[in-house]
Amino acid sequence: MGESYWIDSSEGRIYGPLAGSEDCKCGVIGGGIVGLTTAYLLTKEGKTVVLVDANKIGEGCTGRNTGKVTTQHDIIYSKIKNKYDLEKARSYYDGNKEAIDFIEKIVTENNIECEFERGTSYIFAETDEGLRQLKEEYEVCKEIDIDCNYIEELPIPVESKGAIAFNNVASFNPKMYCDRLGDLIVKQGGKIFENSPVTQVESGEKCSFQTREGKWVQCEQLVLASHFPFYDGAGFFFSRLDPKRTYLVAGEAPEGFAEGMYINVEEPGRSIHYINKENEHLLLIAGDSHKVGVDKGINHYEVLKEYGRDKFGIKNYRYEWSAEDYMTPDNIPYIGPLNSENQNIYVATGFGKWGMTNGTLAGIIISDLIVTGESKYEDTFNPSRAKAFLSSDFFKFNMEVAYNYIKGKLKVGDMEIHLEEGEGKIINLNGKRYGAYKEGKHAVYIVDITCTHLGCELNWNENDKSWDCPCHGSRFNYKGEVLEGPATEALKPYKCGENKINPKIK
Repeated sequence: MGESYWIDSSEGRIYGPLAGSEDCKCGVIGGGIVGLTTAYLLTKEGKTVVLVDANKIGEGCTGRNTGKVTTQHDIIYSKIKNKYDLEKARSYYDGNKEAIDFIEKIVTENNIECEFERGTSYIFAETDEGLRQLKEEYEVCKEIDIDCNYIEELPIPVESKGAIAFNNVASFNPKMYCDRLGDLIVKQGGKIFENSPVTQVESGEKCSFQTREGKWVQCEQLVLASHFPFYDGAGFFFSRLDPKRTYLVAGEAPEGFAEGMYINVEEPGRSIHYINKENEHLLLIAGDSHKVGVDKGINHYEVLKEYGRDKFGIKNYRYEWSAEDYMTPDNIPYIGPLNSENQNIYVATGFGKWGMTNGTLAGIIISDLIVTGESKYEDTFNPSRAKAFLSSDFFKFNMEVAYNYIKGKLKVGDMEIHLEEGEGKIINLNGKRYGAYKEGKHAVYIVDITCTHLGCELNWNENDKSWDCPCHGSRFNYKGEVLEGPATEALKPYKCGENKINPKIK
């Protein structure tokens, strides 16, 4: 998996792992924009906070996105209005607009160098059906009184049938921003620990969680800001989150390219962001999304690069990376109490690829709930809302999960091991499926590819050299180590026994 531009261009911070037990008012699991925003706001209110991250802060999905900080979230407001009503769509907009203003305020008050800049974000249609959706979206946007304009032509060399320009939105370097948030948290008395993956959570009047090294944190309030809530609490989030993998490339922008952010309505999706730094002008292109673990072996990076060469004349590409996000059946994230019983455990997930504003908003909502007991957005984003369960998309998603579970069990795999350098594939050894990968000329890694979350069978991701779960989005490197949850247990090597399935449903 390649390094993102945002991470590569940032200094980064170094925090040690959790080395002993901790007792605090608020525990936060996850050091992305959700966890850091929450911890910042809570420490500002005088709460004692311990934040732990499985790897390094800001280097998960937060440091691997498009850098867009916008209320333009593809076709979203008309979908929410049709699913619920106009007021719910307005609440979604108000919350995300507040998130942009919040980020700008933090940047300004603390003189944070993170390339924050106000600008314009465009969504455009390339087909008649796309244009129909676009015009419906525009009508709802005007009902909400969003600062936007309908335009006939884009300022970039892409043919379109029409577009909406969202004014006064923003962009930034998310890794630089998160690094400084970490500084502020520590300055305000909070504690941050990296390389401390959590494997166990205990709920109750007081909560606690344990890292892989056996170190415990006890807290009165617990925030699951780990992208996917690996501790489910009988909320069955695994059944109502659809994992998607997206690919990104960045190359040297052609001279005179119009600044701004762009995205099309149709599939395949193409998200474009012009990055204008001193002595560096890059064009970031994202897209080619697919369900995690379900892929046709396409070189997605090359597809995006070819698009950039064909449309914009990009000759020199410097970065390529991928990211994972989760979609909800009703297009609204889950932000709030984990369930009706565990009111002191909070969750934030399902940002639908728009995590910079939704993630910031999650921090605002959760900190308000902890400090004051209420939030003006809590009903809109309530994780237990009925329509997040009772919908055709919910049942379709779970039928796909069941299909992929059964399909994986029926796959046989190659009967013998014939691998080229850098090749991974499913093999059959003594009647059981394994995953094999050849590193260099001689080293071959063979692992049990039954997912340690709920037992689905993993598939090989040729682009990122990883074993990916088509059911709930867990990912493992070719050595079997966890890359992304909800799984917390590694894959076992060949002849080391069967994988330990640990769903943590309750």
